[in-house]
Amino acid sequence: MSPSWRDRYVAVLSPERVALVRRRRGWNDAFDFRADAACAEPTLAAATEALSGLLGRPEIGDGRLTVLLSNHFVRYLLVPWRAEVGSPAELAAFADICCDQVFGSEPGRRILLTSREKASSPRLAAVLDGAFLDNLRSVVEASPLRLASVQPYLSAAFNCMRQSFSRRNFVFVVAEPARTCMLVSIDGCWSSVRASAGEDRPQALADLIEREALLLGVAEEDMPPVFVHAPRHADLKLPDCHGVTPETIRLPLPETLAGAADPLLTMAMTVT
Repeated sequence: MSPSWRDRYVAVLSPERVALVRRRRGWNDAFDFRADAACAEPTLAAATEALSGLLGRPEIGDGRLTVLLSNHFVRYLLVPWRAEVGSPAELAAFADICCDQVFGSEPGRRILLTSREKASSPRLAAVLDGAFLDNLRSVVEASPLRLASVQPYLSAAFNCMRQSFSRRNFVFVVAEPARTCMLVSIDGCWSSVRASAGEDRPQALADLIEREALLLGVAEEDMPPVFVHAPRHADLKLPDCHGVTPETIRLPLPETLAGAADPLLTMAMTVT
C-alpha cells in the first residue's frame, strides 16, 4: 500500500484521558474507529502509558499517527525577529535563548517553532518535554504505526481555523476545560501569546480577554475582532469584551461524530 493511502490516526493527549481515532482513506475522511483510556494521573507520563495501551489494541493496523497535545502540556512563547539570525541552527539557538529568558534554563526540553512568518515578524514557538518525546517515539515504534508529527493544540487549532479570521488584527482564544490560551495578532504580526488557568465559562473567558487588552494597552475603540474555539462548548456565547462581541468558531463534525459531545473528539478534528 502506498504511504499516502495508509490510514491516518490521531491521538489526543489530555490530563484526564487519551483518545485515539482513525480516519480511513476513501471513507470521506470520517472517523471509523475511536477509543479512549483514562490517565492514572494528570501527567504526560501517564498519558503516554494510556496511549501505549490503546496502540496495542487488535484494531490498530498500519498507518500514520499524529499526536495532539492539550495546552495543559505545552508552554508557548514568541521568538522575535532578528536579521542576523539566518540558518535553522542559528534560529534554534536563538529560540533557546529566548526560552531561557521566559522560563529559565531547563535541560532536556525541546522547542518547536510552529509558525513560518514573513521577515521582521515574531514566530510562535512551543516548549515540549524532551523525555516525553523520547518516550513517545519508543511507544509508537512498538506499534504498527509511524509517528507523523506531534502538534500543540493551539497551533493545530489556529492552522485549522485561520481562514475563519483571515485579517491582520484579531484575538484567537482556545478554551479547554481549566486551560485557556490566547493568541493576539496586530498589524499582521504576533503580538502576544498567553496561557492561563481558568474555566471555559463565558464570563471567565470575557474577563481574561479584557485583561489581555489592558495588558497590551489596546483602547476600546481599537479592540480587534475576537474569535473563540471551545471544544466542550460548540455554541458558547460570550458577553462583549472591550466593546467587541466575540465570535465562536464551530468545527463541522462528520457523521460518525454527530451528536457527540466529547471535547477530545472535537480537538482531533483540528488535525488536518
